[in-house]
Amino acid sequence: MSRMDAAGAKFRDMSAQVRQVSYTAVIKDTSEQDGTVRMMKVPPGEIKGLVEFTSPDHKYYLFEKRKLQIYTPKINTVQVIDLGEHGEELDQFLSIGFGTTGRELAKSYQVEVAIDNNVAGTTLVKLTPNVAEVKKYLTRIDLWLSDENYPVREKLSEPSGDTVTVYYSNVQINPVLPPDAFRLPTKPGVKYETQ
Repeated sequence: MSRMDAAGAKFRDMSAQVRQVSYTAVIKDTSEQDGTVRMMKVPPGEIKGLVEFTSPDHKYYLFEKRKLQIYTPKINTVQVIDLGEHGEELDQFLSIGFGTTGRELAKSYQVEVAIDNNVAGTTLVKLTPNVAEVKKYLTRIDLWLSDENYPVREKLSEPSGDTVTVYYSNVQINPVLPPDAFRLPTKPGVKYETQ
């Protein structure tokens, strides 16, 4: 936990390649998406992030100022979702493993540290939510942390039995990101839909 405190205090931003594996329990179906992610801490305590999935479908997810924008290049449309009162919860959730200190995690989760011999060179941190509102959506978050204290894998387990597992590779902590790192690459004539 003290290593997480030290890593969280130094964190500004990150970039990585990701593979997301989603399992839907009721139909026993697994789907996968591949892409990249960039994330940055923005004062006062907000998170800005851009995920670009390139396969099987090309989509962008931009998290900024407590809003989610989903851009689908194929139809040149951006869906804008105001997260309102849930924006702060999303910021906390997005920063788990990247920029969150051990002390911050202990406020919202029961923390158990273990060793998983199946993922060499990592420490497994199991997080069980304390907050009733979060328990409606998540039963547990498992983080496999590298020796540098960033996740190489995250698994989110839902009450339904559904899971989402994110695998990180080529992780860069505090890289020099270009000025347009968090800009949606929309085309002329883009359509915005607000929900």
